[in-house]
Amino acid sequence: MLRRIDSLLAAGGDVLLFRKPELYHMTALVNRHTQAPVRFVGGLSLVIRAFEDLYGNLEGKLLEALSRLFAQNVRIYVYPMTAADLREWLKSASVNGWEWNETNGWVSASELRRAPPLGHLFAYLLASNFLVPMRLPTEA
Repeated sequence: MLRRIDSLLAAGGDVLLFRKPELYHMTALVNRHTQAPVRFVGGLSLVIRAFEDLYGNLEGKLLEALSRLFAQNVRIYVYPMTAADLREWLKSASVNGWEWNETNGWVSASELRRAPPLGHLFAYLLASNFLVPMRLPTEA
């Protein structure tokens, strides 16, 4: 994690590290302090968790959480995971319904699928570049 942060800082970016479980809170926090585009970076497990949480504290549940998260020029850059780690994480989190293809043992956000109707929303976020798959480690 620190190596990735150092790389972003070396490239001239500003970095804020946080561990808040509901990512949509961070959009509001960051947007209070900047008008610049907001870019979050996380792994596949973070994105899956964002789609699977119940958001019982929000009247609009998942749709409200996602609309708050992707408000005001926000993108999430999604790191790939190994297929083995993804399977293990899904099992430990008791999450079902996700499928994927893998490339050399790795799964990127663009290879991840969810059955409709939730899958339509996931596909829209990918196609609209709200979710941006990071390159697989095997790619140049």
